[in-house]
Amino acid sequence: MLEFNPDGSIKLPDCQVKQNELEKGSIVITREQISVKPAVAQIRIRFPEDVNPSEIVGFYNIIDCSEFRSVDHSISQADKRTFLIKVDKGSMLMYGLLNFVAECFKRHLSQKFGNVIVKGFWANYGKASGF
Repeated sequence: MLEFNPDGSIKLPDCQVKQNELEKGSIVITREQISVKPAVAQIRIRFPEDVNPSEIVGFYNIIDCSEFRSVDHSISQADKRTFLIKVDKGSMLMYGLLNFVAECFKRHLSQKFGNVIVKGFWANYGKASGF
């Protein structure tokens, strides 16, 4: 049953409110499926307000993706707090590359900034699983 706040907005369940609060102070890495046919996917890295993400492109450039040489990928800055790592043309190794890059960022950012949350999954890449 839907509940409403006094202002008329939908009241979120307590667990969703807690998750939203946790994400506000965390770096969030989200796996996103852009399309299934053709397969296109990306990783979104969102920083909280108090973190300066200026070193992200530098770290991306030093990740050794040599086992995924056939996968074209790029990084772009969507806004001052959000970076996208995207594969524009799907391939057999696309999901492996994106999971590898997400894991590298999770490890690096956890050591440097603390709390990192990874969420989302790939539509055609097994079942949803965390790292």
